[in-house]
Amino acid sequence: MAHRKKTGRKRGRPYNPNARRHQTTRAGRRGEVDRGSERLRSNKRLLTRREDLPLDPAGVLLGRELIDHQQYSTLALITDWLQRQARAWGGKDGSVHGLWNTILAALTPTTSAPGYVPPGADNARYRLARALQRLDGSRTLVTEIAEGRIPPLIVRAVERCLTKEDEADLDRLRQGLDRLTGRR
Repeated sequence: MAHRKKTGRKRGRPYNPNARRHQTTRAGRRGEVDRGSERLRSNKRLLTRREDLPLDPAGVLLGRELIDHQQYSTLALITDWLQRQARAWGGKDGSVHGLWNTILAALTPTTSAPGYVPPGADNARYRLARALQRLDGSRTLVTEIAEGRIPPLIVRAVERCLTKEDEADLDRLRQGLDRLTGRR
């Protein structure tokens, strides 16, 4: 019986000298969470009052307790959907605002079957369209947040000088986000 020649390579995972298991401290093995430089942390504390939130308009709203955590998560989901659809949509006006206008303009039913949910990518557009209908009262605020701009409402929230109109906009946003999560 012939013997197979060994290649000299061991089986299993190759040796990595920089692996965390070779670090000498617990922090090195655990992997300390890097929250950024002191300047970044102070900016986060100034704007969001917390270091663990991102420096974006939704983070400012949550950090200043103008929305709760569930509303923050829903807003993040909606803005992510809008950004993805706008990138996939592309075309001449590939902005979130243009996408919102197109979806709301095309919300006419295409089938006679009630409750029809189209498959695949059409299903994603259908879910987004339903969500946008529920958020239509806070359309400008949501599109500005999704496009990465800073709405004037956020600036006034940081400066602690919200107007009655800002309070009404925030209330419409909260109600729309609560309708999406089924809380109201």
